[in-house]
Amino acid sequence: MNIPHLSIATVILAGGRSRRMGRDKALVPWQGVPMLQRVYDATRSLTVRSFVMSAWNDRYRDALELGGCEWLCDREPGAGPLVSLRQALDDLAERELGWVLLLACDLPSLDRARLVELCDRARACGEEKLAIVPQTERGWEPLCALYRLEARSSLADFVTMDGRSFQAWLDRRAAASEVEAVSVAPGDRGWLRNCNTPADLTDGFPGA
Repeated sequence: MNIPHLSIATVILAGGRSRRMGRDKALVPWQGVPMLQRVYDATRSLTVRSFVMSAWNDRYRDALELGGCEWLCDREPGAGPLVSLRQALDDLAERELGWVLLLACDLPSLDRARLVELCDRARACGEEKLAIVPQTERGWEPLCALYRLEARSSLADFVTMDGRSFQAWLDRRAAASEVEAVSVAPGDRGWLRNCNTPADLTDGFPGA
């Protein structure tokens, strides 16, 4: 039986301007498959519902095979992923969900087994936790992480004060013991690699 407060939905963000890439990175192929398609395929049926959030949803409906996907409208494209997460949590507030698995569209090396581990941590953690977030020596990895629906109040307060930095918000919440950090060793972060520039599309880029 499904327990709503333990239920998880996936939200894939595809609302960036892709200025550094020079073209829509959601549609840039990685090993022959558009990156948004790769992320969606890696998470298909992993959670109870799957959403793509973008200001250009029609573009992806027409270009990709995202059967079963639902759509959220990014009402502030370019405002940054923290604002997008706040919107997503607000939009999903009435959906009987407990958590959102937030993913960027440019994570071509996602490891489904690692995502399962993150989801299991969310289902098992205490009610005081608002987020389950991988952390490397470089900082938080907020675009491959889980956020409890109740985090929307904290996010709203932070954004209202012109906060836009995911790292700063997570640091504050971690100081309040509201974030469960998932340590990732330097040699084990390849599954978190993201692609922002054409140079990042090569196998040997520094995020590997």
